[in-house]
Amino acid sequence: MKDLKENGSRIAVTNANKVEYANLRAQWMAYGAVMPQMEQLKAGFYEVVGRANLRDINSAELEELINGKPVINLKDWMVNTVYTEPYGKKHPVVQWFWKALATYNQTQLSHMVLFATGTSRIPAGGFVALESNRGEHRKFTIQASDFTAKSDLQLPTAHTCFNRITLPMYGSYEVLKKNLDYVVNNEILGFGID
Repeated sequence: MKDLKENGSRIAVTNANKVEYANLRAQWMAYGAVMPQMEQLKAGFYEVVGRANLRDINSAELEELINGKPVINLKDWMVNTVYTEPYGKKHPVVQWFWKALATYNQTQLSHMVLFATGTSRIPAGGFVALESNRGEHRKFTIQASDFTAKSDLQLPTAHTCFNRITLPMYGSYEVLKKNLDYVVNNEILGFGID
């Protein structure tokens, strides 16, 4: 038995002290009962992050380091993207892709990031800091689909382990936008194996 206060096991609960007992019991259930586990969690956290590194940051900055940036910067995304042949920055399909993304709000952009990378937020360092699921630096990549027949009917696919999206050779901006809209508005998750 755990005393909730000094000599607590020797004190009877009465109408006069029942509120104090309820408060002490709730405090124990919420904090005291899990204190050993919380101490271990803190020790592990400080081992990885380092207590000294936390002195100069506030809670919002810590949240960003842990969770990533909540705002997606489209220019940062464009600058930190690589392309595989036949796509390049000037290819019409790539230009249409960025034009379509420029029409999206932050929620839709986060759905596209989730589709392509497996997470809806980007690292605190921005798109330049993207990593693969193996922890290796891996920039966002746009590649062409191997399938060219009826490409207007194909949805984009993604390889989230590698931060890569595969875009078919769409015949027009309208077709690309319709297919991206479908992915974004239905929160389709990318999945592929290399």
